[in-house]
Amino acid sequence: MTEQLVVDSPGAGWTSVVSGHLRWIEGLLDRFGLPTERSDELRARLLAVQARAADPQLRVAVFGEASSGKSTLLNAFLRRRLLPSSALVTTRTTTVLEYREGAEGLTVTTADGSFLEWPSVPFAGWAGRGRESGPDTLERALQRVLTTALADEVGSLRVLSPARLLGAGVTVIDTPGFNVTERGHRELAEAAARQADVALVVVPAVAAMSLTLADFLTGPLRDHHDRCAFVLTKLDLLDEEERPEAVAVVERRLRDLGCADPLLLPCSPGKALGEVAGVGAREPDGSGHLASFLEVEARIAQFAAASRRSAVAATALGLLSELLSAVEETAEARRAALGRGERELATLTLPDFPAFLDTWAARTRDRARTELNAAALNRTSPQSRTTLEVKVGNAVAGEKINDVAGAAEEVSRLVRRHLRQDAQQAVRRAAKRAGEVLTTAAAELARDFATQYSALADLAGETRTAPPVPPVVWPDPPAPDMSGIDQALTAIGTQLTTSDNWRTGGGAMAGALAGSLVAPGIGTLIGGALGAFIGRRGPDATREQFLRQARPVIAAGHEEIGALAAACLPGVAESLAESVAALRRQYDDEWCEEIAGLTAAHDRRRAELAAGIAHAEETAAAARQRRDEVAALRRDTSRNVPDPKEP
Repeated sequence: MTEQLVVDSPGAGWTSVVSGHLRWIEGLLDRFGLPTERSDELRARLLAVQARAADPQLRVAVFGEASSGKSTLLNAFLRRRLLPSSALVTTRTTTVLEYREGAEGLTVTTADGSFLEWPSVPFAGWAGRGRESGPDTLERALQRVLTTALADEVGSLRVLSPARLLGAGVTVIDTPGFNVTERGHRELAEAAARQADVALVVVPAVAAMSLTLADFLTGPLRDHHDRCAFVLTKLDLLDEEERPEAVAVVERRLRDLGCADPLLLPCSPGKALGEVAGVGAREPDGSGHLASFLEVEARIAQFAAASRRSAVAATALGLLSELLSAVEETAEARRAALGRGERELATLTLPDFPAFLDTWAARTRDRARTELNAAALNRTSPQSRTTLEVKVGNAVAGEKINDVAGAAEEVSRLVRRHLRQDAQQAVRRAAKRAGEVLTTAAAELARDFATQYSALADLAGETRTAPPVPPVVWPDPPAPDMSGIDQALTAIGTQLTTSDNWRTGGGAMAGALAGSLVAPGIGTLIGGALGAFIGRRGPDATREQFLRQARPVIAAGHEEIGALAAACLPGVAESLAESVAALRRQYDDEWCEEIAGLTAAHDRRRAELAAGIAHAEETAAAARQRRDEVAALRRDTSRNVPDPKEP
C-alpha cells in the first residue's frame, strides 16, 4: 500500500513518499515480466528519480529563445564573458555550470561516450587550437566547443567555476534556445524543464512574449509556474519612458498565460557586465545598470534559497509522477496484450478431444450413408441392360435358334454371368466410394487435428512436438455376401437349361416354368409369358418370339438381382462404421493422454492470463492512485513556497 503522509511543513516527508513509491515500482518490475527494452527504460527512469531525490543540489535552469540574452545573463552571474553569446553559438546540448573551489575546468562527454577534460592533452587533440595564439583559456575552449562543428559531437557539457552562482549548492543549466528549428533543441529544453527546481525564463524586452515563448510556458513549463522567475532583459535598448509600459505588458501577458503572480525582474545584464569589466575585479557599491542587476541577482538568489526544499521536492515528485504515469501506461498495454491472448485461447475448439473425434466420426458416417443410398437407387445402368440384350440376341442369332435347348442354355449362362457381374460391380462401386469417403475423412481428421494441436500448444505456452499422425491406409472393405444372389442365379440356370421346356406346348406348363426361372416370387408375375411359345416355327419367327418372351424374364431378373445387390449395402455401411470406430479408437488411445496434458496446460495458461489481466488492471489502478497522491503532495509543496517579495 502507498504510505500515507501528513505534510505539516514545507517539503516534510516527501523523501519517504518517494522511497515508498520507488520500492513499489522496483518490486513491480521484478515480477511484471515486461519485455527487456521496456523494463530497462522504466528502471533507468527509476534510477533517475532515486538520484534526484538523493541529490540536495538545487538546479536552476535558464530558458529562452535564441538571442534572448541567456548567455549574457549567465556571464553577468559569473562576472566575466565566459560563455560565447553571439549568433555563432551552435550548441545542441545543455551546458551545466557548477561551482568548483580553487580552479576552473571543463568536461565534455561526446556522443560516442568519450569523456574529455580541459585542460588535457586528449582534449586538445579532440578540440584543436587552429591558429590561435596566446594561452589556452577556458573562454577559448568553450568558443571552440560551442561555435564550431564540434558542437555536433557533444553529448553533455559541464563548466566548473570558482564563482558561486546564486549561492552555495546551486547548479545552473543553460539550455538551447527552444525556438531553434534544428532537431533536438526543444526536446533538450523540455528535458531540462522536468529536471529543473527553479526556472529562469529570459524575456527580451525588445521582442517580448512571442508565440513560441507563450507555447513553451503553456507546454513544458505549465506545471512549473510556481517555480519560475521571469528576467526581462535588454531594457537598455528601449527608451527610458517605454520601459514601465514594457514591464506592464509582459506582466499582464504572463497572467493571461496562467502565471497568477509572476515574479518579473527587469534588468540589463549586458550593460551590467560592461560596468564590471570597466572597473576590473572590484565590484562597485552599486550604480547604474550594475546596481539594478545586483538587486535582480539578489532576488533570484533569495527566491532559490527560499524555495530550495520545496523546489527540490517538487522536481522529484514531478519525475516520480511521470514514472508512475509510465507504469500505468505499461500496465494498460500489458492488460491489452494479455486480453488478446486470452481471446485467442478462448476460440480454440480442441480441448474437448472426445467431442472433436465424435463429431468427425458422425460426419464421416453421414457422408458414407449418402453415397450408399445413391448407389442403392442406381442399381443397374441402362447401358448394362442394353449390353445384356445384345448378348442374348447374339446367342440366338442365325441357325442357333434351331437348337432351342442349346440357345436356352446359352442365354441362361449369359444372363447368370452378366447379372452376377452387374451385382458385384454395383456392390464394389458402393464399397469403393465408401472407402474414398473414409480416406478423405481420415486425411481431414489428420490435418485438422495437427492444426488444432499446434495452435493449442502455442497458445498454451507449451513447447511440444506433436505425436505422429496415424497413417491413412485403408484396404477395401471385405467382399459383400453374395450368397442370396448366387442362389437366385442357380435357380435361373437350372430352369433355363431344361431344353425340353422350350419345346413343350401348353400355356400352363410354360407359365409354371417361367415362374421358377429367376427367383421365388416372380412366377405369378411372369406366368404364362412363355405359354404361347408352342411347337416349331421358322427360325426368324422362333427367334422373335423367343426374344419377345425372354425380355420380360431378363428384366425381372435385373430387378431381382438389383434388389439382392442393394441388400448387400448395409453390410458395406457396417464395415465402414467399424473402420471409422477403429480409427477413432486409435486416435483416442494414442493421443488421449497427450491431449489431456495439453488441455490442462491450456487451462493453466488461460488461468494465468486471467490472473495477469487482473494484476495488470490492479497495477494500473494502483499507479493511477499513487500518481494522484504524488500530484496532491506536489501541489502542497508548491503552496508552501514563500513569497520572495516578503522580507
